[in-house]
Amino acid sequence: MKKLLVVLAALCIAAPAFAADNLELSGSFFLKGWNHTNIDFADGADDSYFEQRLRVQSKFKANDNTYVVLRTDLGEGVWGENFAYRHANNNGKELEVDRVFAVMDRDFFTLTAGLQWFDLGIAEVVDNPYTGIRLDLKFDGVTPTFFVAKESENGSRNDDGANDDTNLYAINVNFALAAFDSNLFYALSDNNATDDNAWGLGFYLAGDLGMVNLVGEIATFGGEEGAFDLVGTQAYLKATANVTDMVTVGGELLYALGTDDPNERQISCLSNDDSFSPVDSNTPADADIIIFGSPFNVGTIPGGSGNAGVQGITLFGEVRPMAALGLGAKIGYFSAEDDDVTNVDSLTTFNAWVGYDVGPNTNLSLTYVLGCPDFDDNTSDENLGVLQAKFQVKF
Repeated sequence: MKKLLVVLAALCIAAPAFAADNLELSGSFFLKGWNHTNIDFADGADDSYFEQRLRVQSKFKANDNTYVVLRTDLGEGVWGENFAYRHANNNGKELEVDRVFAVMDRDFFTLTAGLQWFDLGIAEVVDNPYTGIRLDLKFDGVTPTFFVAKESENGSRNDDGANDDTNLYAINVNFALAAFDSNLFYALSDNNATDDNAWGLGFYLAGDLGMVNLVGEIATFGGEEGAFDLVGTQAYLKATANVTDMVTVGGELLYALGTDDPNERQISCLSNDDSFSPVDSNTPADADIIIFGSPFNVGTIPGGSGNAGVQGITLFGEVRPMAALGLGAKIGYFSAEDDDVTNVDSLTTFNAWVGYDVGPNTNLSLTYVLGCPDFDDNTSDENLGVLQAKFQVKF
């Protein structure tokens, strides 16, 4: 069956020769070389390896208003592990399908149905592929979006009792606010089998204020999970300015309330695929290098604990001495908002990178990220280092 799927994917790639007017192809290939030191801040926990992936997205047009999207990842794995000598004993991902959906675009609405990616705001509150239905309504100046997804059948298609489903419901209202693109959103993850639920309410804006580009979001959370009440309130602000044609500088502020109530658990998202990553967001390795699990809870770094929340600041800059060459750096400092519930005093991060466009849609880059923790107790505080070399081709 797997070989058949690979053959079908190859046919999709070759299809333009037969129906060029009805098919659009795009995608990317990457090869990454990794070197990690003191993984999870543990002394002597090191590794190094290469990995690769080919991603192909096909857009099949039924007519001017309706099309189907298929996105597949092929040949994804680690050299010598997933892809051994002569491709023997392969246990890598020969083919993975992560987008299959249909879109019907009309004058007053757009309907999207199937396996699709859905996010809200800065891609922190909700950020994941879902099987669901999305409806975008088109009004002058306002675009309401309604989204319903099936998160889990909970073990059976029978919806009685413990087998009842978990569903995600979301609404996002996009509108213009002065010079800003603004979004007010609400999402609910509802587990009908256990009566657990989690909800998030937020406001997001992005736009230019003179020479400064601003992105901001504030969100609050609630719900229940077992014996715990779910809580969370967080804010994010990013400012970026092009000082000259060659120099860009910026900074970020992160804040999230912690809690010391033993009956409460702090959350910062309903679902998250790590698209939002302030540690490496200015680098070619954006969202590849995750130092701590939640940017809004510094207690999630390995060795940490508790519902700590966060107080964080980053400063970054990029220089382009020529159009094809970029160099950048970033420093971040994160501490617990409630230091009574965690042994993490602070985390300081540094990154530096260089990228070079070898040709159109072809880039070579080298990124280094360093994480330096400070614990209140005897927990090991070894610095964590991540070096990534990447070759990427887009088409």
